Amino acid sequence: MSKSALAAKLPDYDDVPGSSGFHLDTAIERIAHWLPTQGPIKDFIHHNTLHAVQDRPFHEGVAIAANLFGARSYLPLADYQAMYREGRIRDFAIDWALEHSGAGRGNSAALRESLFQTDDEVHYPPVSLANHGIRERWLTHIQVNLNALVHPILFRLVANFLDQGISGWSVARDGESLWDCVWRLVENSVIPLHPFSETSARAVINQSADEAILACLGEIVGSEPLYEQYVMEMLLAHPGWAGMVHLIEQNPQALLAKRRISLKELIAVELACELAFLHRKRGAGFLPVAKLPHLSQVPRLADATAKPLVPLRLKVWHEAMEFSLHAELLQALKVQAAPAAIASSDKAVPMAQAFFCIDDRECSLRRHLEEIDPRIETFGAAGFFGIDFLYKGLDDAYPVAQCPVVIQPKHLVLESSCTRRPPRKSPRASSWGSCISRLSPWCATGFTRKPWAWATPPAWPGTCSVPARCCPKSSN
Repeated sequence: MSKSALAAKLPDYDDVPGSSGFHLDTAIERIAHWLPTQGPIKDFIHHNTLHAVQDRPFHEGVAIAANLFGARSYLPLADYQAMYREGRIRDFAIDWALEHSGAGRGNSAALRESLFQTDDEVHYPPVSLANHGIRERWLTHIQVNLNALVHPILFRLVANFLDQGISGWSVARDGESLWDCVWRLVENSVIPLHPFSETSARAVINQSADEAILACLGEIVGSEPLYEQYVMEMLLAHPGWAGMVHLIEQNPQALLAKRRISLKELIAVELACELAFLHRKRGAGFLPVAKLPHLSQVPRLADATAKPLVPLRLKVWHEAMEFSLHAELLQALKVQAAPAAIASSDKAVPMAQAFFCIDDRECSLRRHLEEIDPRIETFGAAGFFGIDFLYKGLDDAYPVAQCPVVIQPKHLVLESSCTRRPPRKSPRASSWGSCISRLSPWCATGFTRKPWAWATPPAWPGTCSVPARCCPKSSN
């Protein structure tokens, strides 16, 4: 189902059936709509990072994104004004943008005059949920940086659970879910698994993921109408990881070594970790979100996703800038010289042939080469050269697909060596001393002041390297 279709099916935040109670699955479904469709780094694909608002008009969509994610949607006002003075934005383009701004003819003159006024008080992007929501305001008030405490542990756990053969050891067992894996580590580790050894967190881990989420939210937030917004803001602190987990949940084929993981389990693990640190830092009687002073002044989720206020001056400037660029391009095409004639004898044997990916970004380079020398012949070809295959390098644990994600590869290409290579040593043949020696960098990097826990062999002998191929690609 497309994101646009999903958006149409999602209930409004103020119209949830039986809104007197919190509906966990419904809330997670709505939250997932705003997360990026973030695949593991082994796959490359064009990605619209604003797919959640792609059904909206452009300026309305980017304004919603700014309200949610805290993204800067336009250049600063002074930058547009500087481009105008440099001649990069033309008067005819401003006239066109004013005409299509929706301000009306009677207001166009005043609006045009305001474009050139200096305004040092313009605050754009606006106040957002990601940067100024209830969670950030509350953490500032209680003076606890949960992101700095929780993220290093959460990311290492999830990365190693999703490991695709890069790590020396993997915590995941066949068919085991993330939540069950964390429970096993907490219960069976010889050394307490920090910070889940804290009494309240351990009690939460012994419940189901659903029960754990509700228990943690009850203590951390304290008010059901705020639950969904708190979880949303918590995930927006690491949208790439959350989006990747949701994508793997929806499409397990994204990983060659399958893993059972869900966005709900990620939320449960993170909340349990937050609860543990809150008890350590502020005790069992810490102030919940619902008792935060002046809570009514904090931005709310329903307001952020409603029809936003589009900054009219910035909209006009942006439209004028794009229209100027369009006009400049069309003018260049109009006066472009015809290709130079070449002798028929030269046509038979090109001076050079160049192959490019079939991609609109390559077209300008191809046309430029052909223009500067007609004897250069260029071609567009699929990046995988029409051969759908899996490629496995000498040091790769698994083969990787080298074709578009919509194609199931039917061929396997193996890298080989002319020289005999020593057999790869099994990680489980390592001694416990080796495991402990590999453990020390973790403590040195501030992961925890206590040694990282390991389970009794062969469950988890001591390391949890972050696998490069399961880290989410950066889009924020």
